[in-house]
Amino acid sequence: MRNKEIKDFIIQETKALLLERKNVTIKDIAERCFINIASVNYHFGSKDALIYLVVEKVIEELKANILMVLQEHKHEEKNVLIEEMIKFTYNFALENMGMLYYLFINQDGQQKSANLFITTFFTDNEFTRMIFKEIKVYSDSADNTTIFARYMILFSSFCMPLFISILKSDGDNSIETFKDEHFRNVFIKELLRIIDTN
Repeated sequence: MRNKEIKDFIIQETKALLLERKNVTIKDIAERCFINIASVNYHFGSKDALIYLVVEKVIEELKANILMVLQEHKHEEKNVLIEEMIKFTYNFALENMGMLYYLFINQDGQQKSANLFITTFFTDNEFTRMIFKEIKVYSDSADNTTIFARYMILFSSFCMPLFISILKSDGDNSIETFKDEHFRNVFIKELLRIIDTN
């Protein structure tokens, strides 16, 4: 295999590992890819640099898919569009639970990767400006502060239930989570009601 193919393979397998488990070591990556630890460092410099690349690729995919959802539901009622965006965001989060845990809970030096996530979705940039523009079209308010507040509610509302899902011990049925489809649907409906999109 050429260098690029090897690097792509390592990135792909690291992403798979992050989807499977909360903690990933450089040894896990090396074993999964049938290489030694020195090879990981040779191609990427460090485990943290590799994880950063993986997170960067996932975020780019997420951004593209969010924009696609916006385009697909562009001509529907505003509450339908917002509901579809919320569902997509939650499904992404559930499918990437290991990565979210790694970014926001694991203390293994992942600040740079977590900052990439925050910078992408919670600062003024080309992507967030595009999303604000779409929300404004469907909003009953032209006030930028209100638009930003609604955006923050939509994109941050999944954090607490997901953290509960991540940290909840096995067999503990005392707290409903987004793994429960009925609860997830009720939560989305309540969120729509709270931000007054109906």
